[in-house]
Amino acid sequence: MRRWMRPVWMAASLLPALAWANPFAALPLLPSGEIDATGKTVITLKSGDYTHPHFSPDSRYLAFAREFSEGSAALTEIQALDLKTLRVRTLLDAKSSRDFDVYSRLITGFFWNNATTLQATVSDGDVNGANLIYDVSSGKLVAKKPLSDSGTPGHEGEKIDAIANAFPSIPYAVLANALAGGFKVGERQYVVQKNYWQQDNNVWYLDATHKTQIKLVDVPADWIYSLRGAFAYGKDFILLMAYNQDAYLVRYAGGKLSLLYRFTVKNYQQTALRVEFARNERVLFQVVTGPSYEKRQNYLFAYDKTGLQRVKDAGAIDDIDIDPSGRLICLSRWQGEKRELTVKELKDFR
Repeated sequence: MRRWMRPVWMAASLLPALAWANPFAALPLLPSGEIDATGKTVITLKSGDYTHPHFSPDSRYLAFAREFSEGSAALTEIQALDLKTLRVRTLLDAKSSRDFDVYSRLITGFFWNNATTLQATVSDGDVNGANLIYDVSSGKLVAKKPLSDSGTPGHEGEKIDAIANAFPSIPYAVLANALAGGFKVGERQYVVQKNYWQQDNNVWYLDATHKTQIKLVDVPADWIYSLRGAFAYGKDFILLMAYNQDAYLVRYAGGKLSLLYRFTVKNYQQTALRVEFARNERVLFQVVTGPSYEKRQNYLFAYDKTGLQRVKDAGAIDDIDIDPSGRLICLSRWQGEKRELTVKELKDFR
């Protein structure tokens, strides 16, 4: 059987086209600075492997998970630090976590319903789990709900019907999919990628109030789900774009793209951008480079009118959280094969 082989000269001729297909390959990398963002250490917790730090709305408590192993079993405790007394209270101990014994017990997230009511999502490592509701002030479990009955807490978003009329050229199902995976950057304003059959995979800015849509990035058709995060800074948009093992922080301003930072990641669909704090004309944001169940090193950046700056005193970050007042920052950082938890004062950037 004959097998067709592409001539070497023809393969070489495709190289410029392949480079052109990457919308960031030809962009010069803009210089970025470094800053120190943290001050005095409030407390450091070392007797465990700590993950998922999350401040309460009033900055009184810090919830987190403590992970450890007993033989082949992976166990998780849920704990809360009282930032007034600096005492740690265990809400879910290792013995109780065995109730979720299938493959492992993993905390997949925390959500504060109010200043003292914490919702913890616990997975059994397979398809089941529960949302555990705690009164942190008393340390008591007040409710336990199967994941199927609980829904997902957090930002509810706007009803699609309320904005669909602004974009009649976008089919309803396409718009719904775009908004579900998109990022809200203002009142009725979104940065989205359609990620839908027979639709382009370009990155669009949608302003439902003014019924306008602007193409921010023209990307190849196979770059599906490559928009990994976005936020607005004045009239500029900061985007995290990724494909294969490459990730890019880019800025869209005045109709032009600029490359701010370049990363190497394990899997582009497991990267994310998360704004941690925005005030005084400065945005602090984290770039997540992989899933929480794998060892990863995330990045913490500051962005203001001077441009992008990497926070250099954060260390080998696995995760961070900043309290709503902007006074404290909690860093989950690698020390060998375990993660310490450090609460530090956050510098005032005014």
